[in-house]
Order: sequence, then structure tokens, then C-alpha cells
Amino acid sequence: MTGQDDGMPGGHEEGRRERILGAALYLFTTSGFHATPTSQISREAGVSTGTLFHYFPDKQALIDGLYLSIKQEMIAEVQDEADPSLPTRVLLEQGFLRYIAWGRANPEKVRFLTQFHHSPNISEAVQTRAYEEFRWIQELFIRAIREGILSDHPVHYHQVMVAQILTGILELLGTDEGSASADAIIAAGIAKIFQ
Repeated sequence: MTGQDDGMPGGHEEGRRERILGAALYLFTTSGFHATPTSQISREAGVSTGTLFHYFPDKQALIDGLYLSIKQEMIAEVQDEADPSLPTRVLLEQGFLRYIAWGRANPEKVRFLTQFHHSPNISEAVQTRAYEEFRWIQELFIRAIREGILSDHPVHYHQVMVAQILTGILELLGTDEGSASADAIIAAGIAKIFQ
């Protein structure tokens, strides 16, 4: 995964930052946060340690930046082309399908989010900011409960259950076991959310 050297073409500001984030993603998910020194991340990204610290002053800033960037990318994908005038259930189903498509295209990012979602390694400020960016889905769950589309349980209950079901769908889609088609797995999983 090692990227280009700092001085080579393509080493512009955004490219370097993205290479650092990509290297951190790979190393944090394979080796863990504490077992990955910044020197290894900079080597994997093909940048100097000084360049890494230019973008991220310490490893805490790096994992926070990575977590937030992945959450924002995922949120943008899930909300993409959402038409607020559609019925609530349709909006939910479309969002779930977009998340599944994003997750299938980005298994390493899904693994990172799963691994670090409740981690004390992610700062409270970043956790709060990520939560705020998800407020729209909370509002959608509230509407769905009020309309009887989702059971009369607290929103947090639905957030946890939906996250587990969608993670399960992605896990099943990532294995070659079983005879069910991808479409059948997705449809059955989404149907479970509304039971």
C-alpha cells in the first residue's frame, strides 16, 4: 500500500493527507491502534514522519480524523439523492440499500467503524460531532415510530438493532457460504428491521 515519496508528482497536499489516512486505516484495522507507531504509518503512506505530523499533530488527531472522514463519507453516500418528500419507509429502505452498497465497496472502512465505534481511542468531541451528523437519521426513526413503521421502542433501540442487522447483511454478503443470492439476503435482512 506504500504511496509515492513526498517529492514525487502526485504528492500534493490532499494526496498526501489521503495516503496517510489510507495507511492508517489499513494498519489500524490489521494491527490495532496501540500496536501501530506513527513511523509505520508514515512509511506505509510513503511520506516522512514530519509530513504526517504536519497533517495530524499526534496519533489521536490521526484516528479522530480518520474516524470522522469515514463517517462523513458514509453519511454523504447514504443521504445521496434522498428525496424528503418520499414516504418514510421508502426513505429508510433507500438509505439502508445505499449503506449496504457503500459497505460492499468499502469493507475495510466498515471494519474500521465496527472496530472503533465504541473505542475510547476516538475522542469524545469527535464522537459527538459524528453523532450530530447523524441527527437526520434519528429524525427519520422518530417519524417511522410515530407512523407505526417501526415498533414503539426508543430511537436508540432502533439505531442499535439496525446497525447490527446491516452489519450482519454485509457479513453474509462477504462470505461464499449458503445458497441465498445477494438480493435475497438484503431483502430478508431489511424485512427484519420492519418486523
